[in-house]
Amino acid sequence: MKLSIATGLMMAMATTEAFAPSKINSSPQSTALFAEEINNFLPKIDGKAAASLVAASFLAFSTVGVASTAIPAFVEPAHAAKVVVEEPTLSPKEAKKAEKAKAEALKKKAEEEAKAKKEAEKRMSKEEKEYNKAKSNLELANKTLNSYEKLSSDAKAADKKAVSALDSATKNEASAKKAYSAVASKLDAAKKQQMPSSAIKELSADAGKLKETLKEKEKILSDAQKTAASTSSQVKSAEKGIKDTKKEIKKADKTLKKADKKFKDYQKKVKKQLKEQQAKLKKLEDQASKLKSLKEKETKELAEKFKTIEAEKKELAALKQL
Repeated sequence: MKLSIATGLMMAMATTEAFAPSKINSSPQSTALFAEEINNFLPKIDGKAAASLVAASFLAFSTVGVASTAIPAFVEPAHAAKVVVEEPTLSPKEAKKAEKAKAEALKKKAEEEAKAKKEAEKRMSKEEKEYNKAKSNLELANKTLNSYEKLSSDAKAADKKAVSALDSATKNEASAKKAYSAVASKLDAAKKQQMPSSAIKELSADAGKLKETLKEKEKILSDAQKTAASTSSQVKSAEKGIKDTKKEIKKADKTLKKADKKFKDYQKKVKKQLKEQQAKLKKLEDQASKLKSLKEKETKELAEKFKTIEAEKKELAALKQL
């Protein structure tokens, strides 16, 4: 059996039409007719050559990729540069200007809040103002007490350390004094006994050193005494502040209770007046409703009477025509 080149090309074209993404021939001519024309144009070849050509055609078209090489829009390439949003840097002058604007805005806000608070206080009743003032005084007194208690705690801790330092300084000073007194007594005895000058000189040097040490210890003791006196005074002052503040708290609490009672009485009074006013308004509304109903009734009766008069007028006119 012999195969023509047209047959191989026809199979290749069929494969290309099915898979390759090339342009489609817009001509209405069929594939079979096109193959027949090629068959008539080209010379016939033997079966072996045709088979080799068909095999080559299949091999060539089987290696044609059918997938598009375009990268989908949602896949970001590995080499794509990442967008980094950088914060704008301000110059020292611009930063200073921004800080000033911020400070002015905060100041304006504080002034507006203070103004709004003042306006709200103007609308307050006397009783409410007194209540708020008493409440504020009590809160302030409690804060003051907390401050004094913290101060007292710190002062006691400092006083404890100062007392300990004073005890240590007192012992050190006494020890230094004792050592100096002992050497000074030996020096006096050596002088009286007219001992060798070398021994007297050595004792004099020792006495001088111990005297300097004693002065240092006396200075430390003096400073420790001053510190202890100061911390003790601070403890007493804090304790007195606590005591006085507790008295103020009791007084402020009493004032608050009194102001609270007045404010509650005032609220009851206002509620009572409001209730009475609402009742009065309801009564007036009921009266207005009754008057309206009465007026409507009178209007209706008047309309009926008018109809009766009109009917009588018509009867009278009819009688006159007889």
